Amino acid sequence: MPHYQPGLAKSAGHEWFYLGVGGAVGLAALVAVAALLAVRKRRQYPSLLLPPKQVIAVRGGFPKGPGGLKQSPSPLQSPLSNDSTPSPIVPLQTLLEDRTRKLSPSELPSERGNISFTLSYDPHTLTLLVSIINCRNLCEMVVSRDGQCLLDPYVKLQLLPEREHRVKTRIVRSTTNPVYEEQFAMYGVTHEQVNFATLHFQVVAFDRYSRDTVVGECVYRLADAELQVHSEMRVELPLLPRATDTVAARGELLLSLTYQPAFNNLTVVVLKARGLGGRNDAGTADPFVKLYLRKESGERIAKKRTHVRRSTLNPVYNESFVFELPEDRLDHSVIDLQVINHDRVNRNDVIGRALLNMEDSHVVEVLENPGRQVAQWHHLD
Repeated sequence: MPHYQPGLAKSAGHEWFYLGVGGAVGLAALVAVAALLAVRKRRQYPSLLLPPKQVIAVRGGFPKGPGGLKQSPSPLQSPLSNDSTPSPIVPLQTLLEDRTRKLSPSELPSERGNISFTLSYDPHTLTLLVSIINCRNLCEMVVSRDGQCLLDPYVKLQLLPEREHRVKTRIVRSTTNPVYEEQFAMYGVTHEQVNFATLHFQVVAFDRYSRDTVVGECVYRLADAELQVHSEMRVELPLLPRATDTVAARGELLLSLTYQPAFNNLTVVVLKARGLGGRNDAGTADPFVKLYLRKESGERIAKKRTHVRRSTLNPVYNESFVFELPEDRLDHSVIDLQVINHDRVNRNDVIGRALLNMEDSHVVEVLENPGRQVAQWHHLD
């Protein structure tokens, strides 16, 4: 039987006591170090001190607008307001719509004002001088709520039927009675052109935010000026929504246009023509239509044509053509349509021609209504 030793039991009890005290001191030191690190971290990142409920309140603090969309308040405030609520951001287009109103076609008058110009011709140098003097009583296309004149007109001029010598005046700001006093010299105008050509005037409203709009237009036959008799002729003409060509009637062409910006496609449907002026010996014609998509410089981009319709001056085609035309090339493109009399023996004769640029009223209506088919008659020059 083993002998019990009281000294050894007492020594073992002291060891366990010291181990317990040492463990407690070490645990306290770890807790202190952890607390010190937490304090330093909170000082470095004070956002950690925000209670969770404040973060949730910020996320839900924006008011809901139409359709359940959240509207962020603007950081800008009016200096004249004592209200602490931030002012909302108002888009520029909304401000313009609130302050202005575009007149509909039914609200515009049939007469759009008057234009004055002078003509002179030098038969030795074959030079035609056209001086655009002024315009009077132009109608406004957009009206302002405060009565301010928003019309910024300029004049475009070209020689028909070749559509040569294209020129335009400067822009005169905020007036319905602009004064230009600008002279243009058209070189190489022959005596035959003086007898048969026509001047085409267009008064256009400049728009810095959208496409320019034609206010009114008119045409003037050079033969009426009798430039071989008069050294200078002054003329004043009324402006109409669409000019009536006084050159011998060549007929009209009915077109339907559609533009789909999503596909960059311009669809031209040649529907029919009427009253064509080109006749053969039998008093009829064999007409077909050529379609060109050109740059403003005249360079051809694409070419199409219809079938020939035999022995008729009122052909029906109903033929559709698609041109690839991206939006960035719209402003610099021209649609050239030529109605041609097919001749099996001799050279084909051009009956008439229609040129549509991006400022034509038909094209403007098509571009303002993408995807919609719009049909309109066009005079042939």
